[in-house]
Amino acid sequence: MKDGQVTLLGGDRDSPGDGPNGIALSPDEKRFYVTAGLSKTMRYDVLADHTVANPMKFLDAGIDGIKVDRKGNVYSTVRGSEIWIASPEGKRLGVLQMPQIAIEPRPRIVATNLTFGDADSKTLHITACTHLLRIRLKTAGVRPGPQG
Repeated sequence: MKDGQVTLLGGDRDSPGDGPNGIALSPDEKRFYVTAGLSKTMRYDVLADHTVANPMKFLDAGIDGIKVDRKGNVYSTVRGSEIWIASPEGKRLGVLQMPQIAIEPRPRIVATNLTFGDADSKTLHITACTHLLRIRLKTAGVRPGPQG
């Protein structure tokens, strides 16, 4: 990344229809994550010249929003009503389930995007269809700007 530009070596798509959507950087800015298509998240190494290389499938999930906490764990919205949490190595650590509506018919609440908020960055804010949800976490998220 240089002056706001990102260069993906080896192409920015794995196959037709797999357009990139959500993006995130690891806390040390050595890894670059991209949700691609309807069911995968790719990871790239960030090189010294600010380009990225070595694409690898990081998760068999991911569609839109993606964020990283200060430990390097990746939070990714997936198809349906879940947010997957994975370690920096790609090991699935847990799942956040979106709430179910108690009326019939039950419209789905689908997580679409994420951001960390509050002064301590320990609240995960989630957009989900017509809802805005939040959940307090033990680990602070990475946010743009100065980190406290």
